[in-house]
Amino acid sequence: MKDLPPNLRFLEIFLRLSILPLTIASAFTVVQTKDSTDQYGKVEFTNISSFKFLFSMNCISAPYALISATLLMSLRENRTTWSFFLLDQLIAYLMVTSSSAAAELLYLAHEGDREVSWSEVCSYFGKFCSKGKASLVLHFLALLCFICLSLISALRVFRKFEPPSVSAKEEGRQGSDLH
Repeated sequence: MKDLPPNLRFLEIFLRLSILPLTIASAFTVVQTKDSTDQYGKVEFTNISSFKFLFSMNCISAPYALISATLLMSLRENRTTWSFFLLDQLIAYLMVTSSSAAAELLYLAHEGDREVSWSEVCSYFGKFCSKGKASLVLHFLALLCFICLSLISALRVFRKFEPPSVSAKEEGRQGSDLH
Protein backbone atom coordinates (compact mmCIF):
# COMPACT_ATOMS: atom_id res chain seq x y z
CA MET A 1 0.00 0.00 0.00
CA LYS A 2 1.37 3.38 -1.01
CA ASP A 3 0.82 6.21 1.44
CA LEU A 4 0.05 9.74 0.37
CA PRO A 5 2.93 12.20 0.13
CA PRO A 6 3.31 14.32 3.30
CA ASN A 7 2.42 17.56 1.50
CA LEU A 8 -0.86 16.04 0.28
CA ARG A 9 -1.66 14.88 3.80
CA PHE A 10 -0.94 18.42 5.05
CA LEU A 11 -3.24 19.81 2.33
CA GLU A 12 -6.00 17.43 3.39
CA ILE A 13 -5.74 18.48 7.04
CA PHE A 14 -5.60 22.14 6.00
CA LEU A 15 -8.74 21.77 3.85
CA ARG A 16 -10.63 20.00 6.63
CA LEU A 17 -9.71 22.73 9.10
CA SER A 18 -10.55 25.45 6.54
CA ILE A 19 -14.09 24.12 6.33
CA LEU A 20 -14.73 24.99 9.98
CA PRO A 21 -14.68 28.80 9.76
CA LEU A 22 -16.43 28.76 6.39
CA THR A 23 -19.36 26.62 7.51
CA ILE A 24 -19.67 28.30 10.91
CA ALA A 25 -19.67 31.75 9.29
CA SER A 26 -22.20 30.56 6.69
CA ALA A 27 -24.45 29.17 9.43
CA PHE A 28 -24.30 32.38 11.48
CA THR A 29 -24.93 34.49 8.39
CA VAL A 30 -27.93 32.46 7.25
CA VAL A 31 -29.44 32.67 10.75
CA GLN A 32 -29.21 36.46 10.50
CA THR A 33 -30.95 36.40 7.12
CA LYS A 34 -34.13 38.30 7.90
CA ASP A 35 -35.80 41.50 6.81
CA SER A 36 -39.16 43.22 7.03
CA THR A 37 -41.13 45.93 5.30
CA ASP A 38 -44.34 47.69 6.21
CA GLN A 39 -45.85 46.77 2.87
CA TYR A 40 -44.92 43.06 2.64
CA GLY A 41 -44.25 42.01 6.21
CA LYS A 42 -41.40 39.93 7.56
CA VAL A 43 -39.22 37.22 6.03
CA GLU A 44 -36.52 35.19 7.77
CA PHE A 45 -34.48 32.10 7.02
CA THR A 46 -36.88 29.79 8.89
CA ASN A 47 -39.57 30.64 6.30
CA ILE A 48 -37.43 29.23 3.49
CA SER A 49 -36.81 25.47 3.37
CA SER A 50 -33.70 25.77 1.19
CA PHE A 51 -32.09 28.09 3.77
CA LYS A 52 -33.00 25.67 6.55
CA PHE A 53 -31.34 22.89 4.52
CA LEU A 54 -28.27 25.10 3.97
CA PHE A 55 -28.09 25.78 7.70
CA SER A 56 -28.46 22.07 8.50
CA MET A 57 -25.68 21.09 6.13
CA ASN A 58 -23.40 23.71 7.68
CA CYS A 59 -24.19 22.30 11.12
CA ILE A 60 -23.40 18.76 9.94
CA SER A 61 -20.29 19.46 7.89
CA ALA A 62 -18.47 21.61 10.49
CA PRO A 63 -18.28 18.92 13.20
CA TYR A 64 -17.51 16.25 10.61
CA ALA A 65 -14.60 18.32 9.30
CA LEU A 66 -13.26 18.83 12.82
CA ILE A 67 -13.60 15.16 13.81
CA SER A 68 -12.08 13.91 10.56
CA ALA A 69 -9.15 16.36 10.81
CA THR A 70 -8.53 15.27 14.38
CA LEU A 71 -8.60 11.59 13.40
CA LEU A 72 -6.35 12.22 10.44
CA MET A 73 -3.78 14.00 12.63
CA SER A 74 -3.88 11.42 15.43
CA LEU A 75 -3.88 8.15 13.46
CA ARG A 76 -0.58 6.99 12.04
CA GLU A 77 -2.00 3.99 10.21
CA ASN A 78 -5.15 5.12 8.53
CA ARG A 79 -7.80 2.43 8.98
CA THR A 80 -10.60 4.83 8.17
CA THR A 81 -9.77 5.26 4.48
CA TRP A 82 -13.08 3.91 3.20
CA SER A 83 -15.04 5.77 5.88
CA PHE A 84 -13.42 9.08 4.92
CA PHE A 85 -14.02 8.33 1.25
CA LEU A 86 -17.72 7.53 1.70
CA LEU A 87 -18.43 10.34 4.16
CA ASP A 88 -16.51 12.93 2.12
CA GLN A 89 -18.55 11.95 -0.94
CA LEU A 90 -21.82 12.04 0.99
CA ILE A 91 -21.15 15.44 2.57
CA ALA A 92 -19.98 16.89 -0.76
CA TYR A 93 -23.12 15.71 -2.56
CA LEU A 94 -25.41 16.99 0.18
CA MET A 95 -23.62 20.33 0.14
CA VAL A 96 -24.13 20.51 -3.63
CA THR A 97 -27.86 19.97 -3.21
CA SER A 98 -28.22 22.47 -0.36
CA SER A 99 -26.23 25.17 -2.15
CA SER A 100 -28.14 24.55 -5.39
CA ALA A 101 -31.48 24.92 -3.64
CA ALA A 102 -30.40 28.15 -1.94
CA ALA A 103 -28.88 29.51 -5.17
CA GLU A 104 -32.12 28.85 -7.04
CA LEU A 105 -34.11 30.65 -4.37
CA LEU A 106 -31.78 33.64 -4.45
CA TYR A 107 -31.92 33.73 -8.23
CA LEU A 108 -35.72 33.84 -8.12
CA ALA A 109 -35.59 36.48 -5.38
CA HIS A 110 -33.39 38.66 -7.61
CA GLU A 111 -34.93 37.99 -10.99
CA GLY A 112 -38.43 36.69 -10.35
CA ASP A 113 -40.17 34.45 -12.88
CA ARG A 114 -42.63 36.15 -15.21
CA GLU A 115 -44.01 32.86 -16.56
CA VAL A 116 -45.52 32.00 -13.18
CA SER A 117 -46.11 35.62 -12.12
CA TRP A 118 -43.42 35.72 -9.42
CA SER A 119 -42.02 39.15 -8.84
CA GLU A 120 -38.48 39.81 -7.73
CA VAL A 121 -38.34 40.61 -4.03
CA CYS A 122 -34.78 41.79 -3.43
CA SER A 123 -35.77 45.40 -4.07
CA TYR A 124 -38.09 45.08 -1.03
CA PHE A 125 -35.98 42.72 1.09
CA GLY A 126 -32.45 43.85 0.22
CA LYS A 127 -30.95 42.93 3.58
CA PHE A 128 -32.43 39.43 3.31
CA CYS A 129 -30.95 38.92 -0.16
CA SER A 130 -27.50 40.28 0.69
CA LYS A 131 -27.19 38.12 3.83
CA GLY A 132 -28.42 35.11 1.87
CA LYS A 133 -25.82 35.73 -0.85
CA ALA A 134 -23.03 36.08 1.72
CA SER A 135 -24.02 32.82 3.38
CA LEU A 136 -24.20 31.07 0.01
CA VAL A 137 -20.74 32.28 -1.03
CA LEU A 138 -19.24 30.95 2.22
CA HIS A 139 -21.10 27.66 1.70
CA PHE A 140 -19.77 27.39 -1.87
CA LEU A 141 -16.21 27.92 -0.61
CA ALA A 142 -16.70 25.11 1.92
CA LEU A 143 -18.15 22.97 -0.88
CA LEU A 144 -15.03 23.61 -2.96
CA CYS A 145 -12.94 22.34 -0.04
CA PHE A 146 -15.11 19.22 0.18
CA ILE A 147 -14.77 18.57 -3.54
CA CYS A 148 -10.98 18.69 -3.16
CA LEU A 149 -11.23 16.40 -0.12
CA SER A 150 -13.36 13.95 -2.10
CA LEU A 151 -10.66 13.76 -4.74
CA ILE A 152 -7.91 13.29 -2.14
CA SER A 153 -9.84 10.59 -0.27
CA ALA A 154 -10.59 8.83 -3.57
CA LEU A 155 -6.89 8.95 -4.39
CA ARG A 156 -6.08 7.45 -0.99
CA VAL A 157 -8.58 4.60 -1.47
CA PHE A 158 -7.64 3.72 -5.02
CA ARG A 159 -3.88 3.92 -4.48
CA LYS A 160 -4.23 0.76 -2.40
CA PHE A 161 -4.98 -1.28 -5.50
CA GLU A 162 -2.63 -2.30 -8.26
CA PRO A 163 -3.67 -1.71 -11.85
CA PRO A 164 -5.29 -4.72 -13.51
CA SER A 165 -2.81 -7.17 -14.94
CA VAL A 166 -2.77 -7.87 -18.64
CA SER A 167 -2.79 -11.54 -19.58
CA ALA A 168 -0.22 -12.85 -22.07
CA LYS A 169 -2.99 -13.49 -24.59
CA GLU A 170 -4.27 -9.91 -24.38
CA GLU A 171 -0.71 -8.55 -24.43
CA GLY A 172 -0.03 -10.38 -27.71
CA ARG A 173 -3.26 -9.05 -29.18
CA GLN A 174 -2.37 -5.48 -28.19
CA GLY A 175 1.08 -5.88 -29.73
CA SER A 176 -0.37 -7.09 -33.04
CA ASP A 177 -2.79 -4.14 -33.12
CA LEU A 178 0.17 -1.76 -33.17
CA HIS A 179 1.64 -3.24 -36.40
